[in-house]
Amino acid sequence: MAGKKSPSIFSTLQKTTENASAVNGELTRQLPVASLVDNPMNRFSMAEDDEFLSTMRSVEQDGFLEDIVVTPDGENTWRIISGHRRVMAARKLGKTAVPCKVRRYPDKLSELRALMGANVHRRSFSPFDMARQLETLREVLSESGQLPEGTKEQAELMAAQSDLSRATVERYLDLLNLDETMTGWAERGEMTMTDAYEMARRKNVHLQAAAEEYVAHNNANGDFPGLVHRAIAWAKAAELPPPPPKPAPVANPLRTVDSFGRAVRRSTAQLKALDLSADVDRTTARKKLDTCLANLEELRRTVEALKAGLDG
Repeated sequence: MAGKKSPSIFSTLQKTTENASAVNGELTRQLPVASLVDNPMNRFSMAEDDEFLSTMRSVEQDGFLEDIVVTPDGENTWRIISGHRRVMAARKLGKTAVPCKVRRYPDKLSELRALMGANVHRRSFSPFDMARQLETLREVLSESGQLPEGTKEQAELMAAQSDLSRATVERYLDLLNLDETMTGWAERGEMTMTDAYEMARRKNVHLQAAAEEYVAHNNANGDFPGLVHRAIAWAKAAELPPPPPKPAPVANPLRTVDSFGRAVRRSTAQLKALDLSADVDRTTARKKLDTCLANLEELRRTVEALKAGLDG
């Protein structure tokens, strides 16, 4: 009588993974490739470079060694969080389904943080990819009313959200100061990143046009990055005056009202979550709550005065 066949190590690993997923409330499911949509918040490059070709070969030869992470996007559609390039490879290889884990996020910021974390720690990226991704983070923070006014404070908050240092965030964001021509040079390797960071500094932005004009009127002699470097040195040595400062934009008062309204809603939610039945100094608590009421009364009078001005 033949002995019972032992399970392969691969089937054992598969069952172990399935059991772990079940314990964590995340079962892997096969979802149609056609039902997966690219995440509009993904600003990382989707170029068919060497890294992508390597991913494609891996998917073709070994399948998916890691599940795609998605989140519901609508009826029978799923938005990709982690795995944009693997899904892209699957589409090119004609695969009809891919293994996915479905996760739900409480808000747009949480989803973006998950997307950034998946990309930053699992693949290489260009400085411009990271600059554009941080720009998206800044936009989402602004939409949610969480973006501070000062640039330093903004960089500190984005650093905390992206697990980068504040100096690194500021350095990446500076790249957004480059015009289209210099951005193209840097991304194509026709300009060193050292020169790119130098010209992206706010104090040098006004020199970009002069450096580009120098390049247009001189011969590269086969060394375009060298020509760009000489152009930058010439523009800096010329001590060209910066343009006059632009007049400060007039603040939109309705936007200020919206921002204040969001701040009030956040503060109200925080107060509702307080538990003053715990061991607190009740006398001090009453005084602070009385101060809150006094501030609210002043707020009421201010809002009513604004409304009266509209009626008048």
